[in-house]
Amino acid sequence: MMSEGDFKGLFNVNTLKYIIMKITHISILLCFWLMLLAGSAAGGETCGCDVPASTVARYDQALTAIPSGQGIIRHAPWGLPVAAAAHADDIQVLVQPNWITGFDPRLHMPVWVMYRLSADDLSTRRHRTQCFRPDPRLNTIVGGSDCASFRRSGMDRGHMVPSADMTRSEQAMVNTYVFSNIAPQYAGFNRTIWRELETRVRDMARRDESLYVISGAIFDYDADGKPDAAASVPLTHNHNGTVHPAIASHFYKVVVETAGLKLRVSAWLLRHEDRDVAHKDAERMLQQARVPVSTIEAMSGLDLMPLLDRALTETAER
Repeated sequence: MMSEGDFKGLFNVNTLKYIIMKITHISILLCFWLMLLAGSAAGGETCGCDVPASTVARYDQALTAIPSGQGIIRHAPWGLPVAAAAHADDIQVLVQPNWITGFDPRLHMPVWVMYRLSADDLSTRRHRTQCFRPDPRLNTIVGGSDCASFRRSGMDRGHMVPSADMTRSEQAMVNTYVFSNIAPQYAGFNRTIWRELETRVRDMARRDESLYVISGAIFDYDADGKPDAAASVPLTHNHNGTVHPAIASHFYKVVVETAGLKLRVSAWLLRHEDRDVAHKDAERMLQQARVPVSTIEAMSGLDLMPLLDRALTETAER
């Protein structure tokens, strides 16, 4: 028969074994969680990629290959957009060699991009080479999106900086497919009227040698001419995704042409709707979509070019 001392000894051994087992279990869970955390930065994840993984890794490194100050001088000579409303500090500015992005982690998408575009940039003909993937600088914990964010969402992965504007190199083109440059867009919008506007901007760059482009998303579903609260905007519905990028009510483009003695500013504001627009109707619709820059600034809550003379901005519309 087991004595009281033996019982206590056995109890202590079993207790020790139980504690060791629990520690091991917790350690395994911790390791698994750390793996998920590392994976949330989506290192190496791609979804539709035409280039090898080693090339993607090299191109990812190139996203930060330019000092921020140098990038701003090149692409934003009149300053970066400034938010007049609350949450101005929430916008994360990402400076790439070929464009600058304003990314809103609350909305899980870019809300503006800006870049210089020249005829020389467009002189190279290049077959479309894509690689949709997360931005390695933005993991899902800090508001970035990943492949699952768009999977089975019913939305196109719409470019803010068009890949066709970046034919200057394969690297520049492939890097337009990081999700910090992608906004959910209805297929009818992305593939017709938005594409027509992108083409028009490139035609302007070829004609005028050099210009500056600002593209952005607006959230004004209540039509009061001011940005809606982030918490009230609709989100994408995806398959097994944990991040749901917001769906814009409008998209816009502003073009500043620098040829000649005076700056010429053009702006277009397009309602984001799932509607196919025939090529023959696009010219009329784009003409109707012209607005003063001040309209876009009011609806977006941004001062798009804070260092540009306001009087010139308003009077240079055409």
